[in-house]
Parts: sequence; C-alpha cells; structure tokens
Amino acid sequence: MTNKPSIKQQMPLGRHLAILTKMYYGALSKQLEHLEIEKHYSVLVLIENSEHPCTQQFISDTLKIDKASMVSVIDYLSGKKLIKRTNNPADRRAYWIELTPKAHLIMPELHEKINELNKVALKGLNKTQAIEFNKALCLISENLDNLPSDRVIINFKKVKKNIK
Repeated sequence: MTNKPSIKQQMPLGRHLAILTKMYYGALSKQLEHLEIEKHYSVLVLIENSEHPCTQQFISDTLKIDKASMVSVIDYLSGKKLIKRTNNPADRRAYWIELTPKAHLIMPELHEKINELNKVALKGLNKTQAIEFNKALCLISENLDNLPSDRVIINFKKVKKNIK
C-alpha cells in the first residue's frame, strides 16, 4: 500500500482556492441576496476598515481588481446608494470613496453573516489553527504578489438554476 496523494491533493493550489472561493461566495451571496450587493462584500468591508479615506486606486490595488472592473463595482455600489464619491482636495482627478449611512446600517448584518460562514468553513480547526491558516493565506498572497504574471479576471456570476 502506497501513501500516494489523492487526486485532490495533487491539484494546483490555485484550483483549490478557486473552488473554495466559488463555494464561499455562493453561500454568502445566498445568505445576503436580500441586500442586493452582489459579490462586492469585500469592497464594503475594506472601505469600512480603512484607516484613511479610500480611493478607487487603493481599493483596486488592495483587492487586486483591475481598473475597468473597479469602475463598474464603484458605479454599482454608488447606484445602490451604499457608497459616495467625494472630491479629493489633494488630487482633483481622484475621489475618496466612503460608505453611506445606508451602508453603515447593513454592515452589522454583513459582518454577522461573514463570521457565521467563517465558523462553518473553519469547523474542525481550533482557534490556533484558524489563526495560522489565515496567516498562511496572507503569506501565500505576499509570496505570489511579486511574481511576474498574466492579468487574469475572475468574474463570479450567479448561475440561473441553483445547483446544490
């Protein structure tokens, strides 16, 4: 009997992460579909947690969203009255992106659902393992950030028929 890795264990790390991302965002989208914010949870959380006013460039760079897609995301969230753009007095070409009072009202529910889903996703890991897992993900991101790479756009869209 050999200790050969399973087929799943032999897949590229990126495939595992892509599968997890689809599953995670699918579950989160289902739980929060009544908020009509699509898949843009991370943008709202980043803006809320930023220590300084966010610019489109900052959001784009931090979340690795290309500029064209970022414009669409900002337009979408602005249209839903969840964010507002204000002129940056230091740079007339740039805007600060801020949460609106409407967004602040939904953020507690957004955080609650994210925390609940994180608990389900990390079930079976103790607190130390969960912390180490998150640290490992950050380290992997840092390791890959400086590699030369092709530009890749991942656009998760809801499938019309809900597949379980």
